[in-house]
Amino acid sequence: MTMNKILPLLALAATGTTAMAQSPVPNFTAQDKLDAASYYHIRFKNGGVELVDKGVNAKISTNYGNDASAQLFALIGTRQSFVLRSKDGNYVGFIGDRLTSVKEATQALNLTLLNSPAFGEGYYVIARVDNQNNSFNPFGGTGVGKQIGFWDNTDANNSLYFPLPDDVPSPTYSAYRDKFTKSEYGFSRNNSFRPERPLTLWYSKPAMGVDNPWMEYSLPLGNGHLGASLFGGIQVDQIQLNEKTIWTGTPTDMGGYGGYRNLGGIFVHDISDNFDKSNNKASGYSRYLDIERGIGGVNYSDKTGTKYERRYFASAPDDVVAAHYKATGANKLHLRFALVAGEDINASDPKYDENGEVSFAGKLPTVFYNARMKVVPTGGTMTVTKQGIEVKDATEVKVIFSAASTFDSNVAYRSTGDATTVAQKVQDLVTKAAAKSWAELENAHVADFESYMGRVKLNLDDAATTKHTESLISYYNSSSRNKDSKEGLFLEQLYFNYGRYLMISSSRGAINVPSNLQGIWNDKANAPWNSDIHTNINVQMNYWPAETTNLSDCHLPFLNYILDNYKDKGWQDAARWGKDGQKVGWTVFTESNIFGGMSTWGNNYKEVNAWYCTHLWDHYRFTRDEAFLRKAFPAIWQSAQFWMERMIQDRVQKDGTFVAPNEYSPEQNDHPKEDGTAHAQQLITANLKIALEAINILGAESLGLSAADVAQLKNYVEKTDKGLHIEEYKGDWGDWAKNLGINKGAKLLKEWKYASYSVSGDKGHRHMSHLMCLYPLNQVERGDDYFQSAVNALTLRGDAATGWSMGWKVNLWARAKDGDHARRILNNALKHSTAYNTDQYRGGIYYNLYDSHAPFQIDGNFGVCAGIAEMLLQSQNDVIELLPALPRAWKNGSVSGLKAVGDFTVDVAWKNLLPSEVNIVSHKGQPMRIKVSANTQKPGEEIDPYKFDLTLVKVLVNGRGAKVVSVETKDKKHPTFEIKALVGDQIMDVPAGATVTIDFSAPAVPTGIGVVAKKDAKKKQVFGLDGRHAASNSHGVVVVNGQKVMQ
Repeated sequence: MTMNKILPLLALAATGTTAMAQSPVPNFTAQDKLDAASYYHIRFKNGGVELVDKGVNAKISTNYGNDASAQLFALIGTRQSFVLRSKDGNYVGFIGDRLTSVKEATQALNLTLLNSPAFGEGYYVIARVDNQNNSFNPFGGTGVGKQIGFWDNTDANNSLYFPLPDDVPSPTYSAYRDKFTKSEYGFSRNNSFRPERPLTLWYSKPAMGVDNPWMEYSLPLGNGHLGASLFGGIQVDQIQLNEKTIWTGTPTDMGGYGGYRNLGGIFVHDISDNFDKSNNKASGYSRYLDIERGIGGVNYSDKTGTKYERRYFASAPDDVVAAHYKATGANKLHLRFALVAGEDINASDPKYDENGEVSFAGKLPTVFYNARMKVVPTGGTMTVTKQGIEVKDATEVKVIFSAASTFDSNVAYRSTGDATTVAQKVQDLVTKAAAKSWAELENAHVADFESYMGRVKLNLDDAATTKHTESLISYYNSSSRNKDSKEGLFLEQLYFNYGRYLMISSSRGAINVPSNLQGIWNDKANAPWNSDIHTNINVQMNYWPAETTNLSDCHLPFLNYILDNYKDKGWQDAARWGKDGQKVGWTVFTESNIFGGMSTWGNNYKEVNAWYCTHLWDHYRFTRDEAFLRKAFPAIWQSAQFWMERMIQDRVQKDGTFVAPNEYSPEQNDHPKEDGTAHAQQLITANLKIALEAINILGAESLGLSAADVAQLKNYVEKTDKGLHIEEYKGDWGDWAKNLGINKGAKLLKEWKYASYSVSGDKGHRHMSHLMCLYPLNQVERGDDYFQSAVNALTLRGDAATGWSMGWKVNLWARAKDGDHARRILNNALKHSTAYNTDQYRGGIYYNLYDSHAPFQIDGNFGVCAGIAEMLLQSQNDVIELLPALPRAWKNGSVSGLKAVGDFTVDVAWKNLLPSEVNIVSHKGQPMRIKVSANTQKPGEEIDPYKFDLTLVKVLVNGRGAKVVSVETKDKKHPTFEIKALVGDQIMDVPAGATVTIDFSAPAVPTGIGVVAKKDAKKKQVFGLDGRHAASNSHGVVVVNGQKVMQ
């Protein structure tokens, strides 16, 4: 059964949902024929909102379509000269610079109707008679609540048309939400709820009571491309929906580039008589998200004791979002289900049928898409009405939803198929899933999800809490003592795991699209920054935890997105864009879409290609997947070619180095252009070195490179400015620097090769672009000439920051080996944010643990997650460094499953801030070097280096004694050791598949050829084979305490 176009109960408008949105020229009414006037909606093509009369002297503004008299207007006069009169009897005038409702016709503005220059036949613009070059324009872009001014006729947002009074399309998400979710039944809270699994966010109320419940309280589910946000309402349950490829924009955009859209939502109305606001309240309400299994839930009871349970998940095996409603007791389920489309996605009206299914579809500039829901009740009856699918007297209801588009990254236009093929695909997914029992669906989902989530376990001093998540956040932020308590530590533990949960939920599967600024979750048509692929830190930060937290496969949608786009027109054109474009290579500008298109904002920021190449390289370093490296090499090489062509010899200092011209240190707008910024040079250096290392691994000949190609690359590797320059603090920032401990004369790593740090008027700027060398790159390390200058430059930035910037700072302080400072930033990142609109000074988290820039931006979640991993394990310099930045508050604990460069899996337990037991699995047989850092009980206290000496403790390879060899590094205070295994009678690298165990509580054990060490190295008596005394750390065969050994 097809749902009628007009829903009498809901006369709410969509924003541009009907496919045919043109109209003929409206009828004009004579001034003396007002009683017989013809009335119309005045609806803008873009956004689908229409004019509304707000009353005399109020500004005319925009609203969703509605059949109210305030949104119907008559055109009084002729096409060449007319006035507008609303059905409420007011006229449209112009006061100040906006259209305003006025009482008298004499106050009305004289208007003329012109054909739309942007869209042609069937669309119009309304201009003033005395100025026909400008016409009605929603101020600030399309959307609800926009006032109307005048702007150039060619602006696409000016075009409008005149639907008849009864032409009110089906409601879209925002209109439906605003109509039905503003009130709630009465309920009592279950504050004693105890989750089945500790890693659970839970609450004792629905998502409600604030200006933006979605941002503050909704709970996210995802299977990599389908996203759902749970609200848990009793009167109306709302499941807001997303699909990763529902984007406007095209592959060839170079300017306007589209944006990510809200797909819509499922609304489930309680139509029983079991609840109301006062006499029949729900009792024992709880709502939760189990992030160990990826399952959401709601529980409550009615007055009779009937228990109501809901469960939700987004299944990757079945590619659906599934929900289950259950009543146990005297009463049954009486529910109505409606599927509602989002705004600005050109959706058809929902089509319902008697089998309990409903779908809508649409065409965006690049892709066709389809969305479908099926309702499957157990017991009772099911009927279809104009309001949706009604189920009565059921004990259970299963809801299956899926959506897809024709997005295809393998073809140049990024779309394969049409409306029919995608509809059939979605129909098949929903039909197959609906045929399965709830238990089958849930078991498959849980097994799949736990296979990702269960790879890493973090335990901070057996931390635990009985508080619900909102209360826990408030408790954490009320005192330092609370932060250090077990409940405080639990929040930090939960937040780390939540970062991994969000990555698993937003980035896996075969669709080569990275997580955007909000992952895959967005409830708006006009999301902040278009919810785009933002390339000057944000999309990269989204993937910082991927390799280290054992989610390498979740990195692939981003990596494959790079490999799909570098060779195609959009990114190739970006390299050639402008007067200073190159003839080779590729790049992409700061704001980009999923298809390969982009805006031209910040187009002198060109080193995105180099940054993207570091992600390709890191994936290889952590996995040792040579087949992937060979596949990725052309992108790496073309980026290197771009920079070898683009760079110029230094024209200021004339030091013979190559520098990138006219570059930008993001987003330092006080000094927007300079050759050789530290940020650019560090990234370009990384790109060139990566290309050279890859050639050494794969072989130049097999890659089709000549000796001249390699020689050119080596020349640029040698002569390119590395972006590492030092200046002295001049004492000119007064108390700002003094309070941070930076004094005159302190050495600072420079952000610009030529300009001083003081060229920026923003002392605490959110970007730390000159510190790429410290993190995420590995060009500066403890013990080298630049390390302290980098730490000083980081210190000078201060601690306050936006949400994502705090994520970066946690990583930077971890690399600075200062765990206490890294945790101080973590403390700041866990402050409750009090802003939903753009406000970089309100960073923190919302009560659903979403990171706040503000507003919500998911990169901060991923940045902090990566930072916590860096505090516990680092390997960027091919050394497995254990507990490199352990904060004193994490006195005891353990972590298992973290990954190190070389494809090692590492488990570490620690007691009293020192490691106690370590297990390392070598998956590829790479050389294994280990360093122990840990922490001390008191700040400034030096750790006895013998506590880090692995020759003195029990080290086994697959249960046999290991050869432990000291290795020289730049870091003299923390010795590094290489672990060797005895295989047969050979000493060799730890083989693939072997496990190294280190027990710090036990003394060293001999290997098969007599390797031995004593607990107190100072007392070792060491002689050479010639009988003379030898140094205690001598290598080779020596005599130790009377026994011939190899060391």
